[in-house]
Amino acid sequence: MRAVRREAPSSLSRVDANEAWTVEFMREVCPELVSLDVELIEQPLHADNADGYRELHAAALPIPIVLDESCHTLPDVGRAAGLADGVNIKLTKSGGIREAHRMIHAARSLGLRVMLGCMNESSLGIAQAAQLAPLVDVVDLDGHLLNRNDAFQGLELRDGAVLPSALAGLGVTPLEPWP
Repeated sequence: MRAVRREAPSSLSRVDANEAWTVEFMREVCPELVSLDVELIEQPLHADNADGYRELHAAALPIPIVLDESCHTLPDVGRAAGLADGVNIKLTKSGGIREAHRMIHAARSLGLRVMLGCMNESSLGIAQAAQLAPLVDVVDLDGHLLNRNDAFQGLELRDGAVLPSALAGLGVTPLEPWP
């Protein structure tokens, strides 16, 4: 993070610990991450460590904690309240646009920050998630950029942002004709 801050001082930085940290490590590293202007920390503790999340949430840390692996479907959003500051909703985990939409509204009603994320979906999957982007606080929809063999085209990467095309529907088309 220090190297990133040095080389790109105005860049937006988030940390995804992917369940690898402990409560103690989180408390230790948090002041440094604040000094490095980290926007949020995603899933620092293991998903089943509700007591640890309660402890961190009660401590009112200066960097928001967003749950990812702990939040797949609508019932998980309710459990996130009191454990973290927000949830990361992924269409691949939630089951699609409708469930993700319900999750966004539930999170809002509970005062949670909402992040819209992805895994390594194709452009088709990212285009679906992009339909919900105006409803959330943080958008991280770049998984299709990691796929060498994306079967769809139409999304554009401009100035670090993934943008939909002006095409109808989701704005993507298959690279090869469907049977």
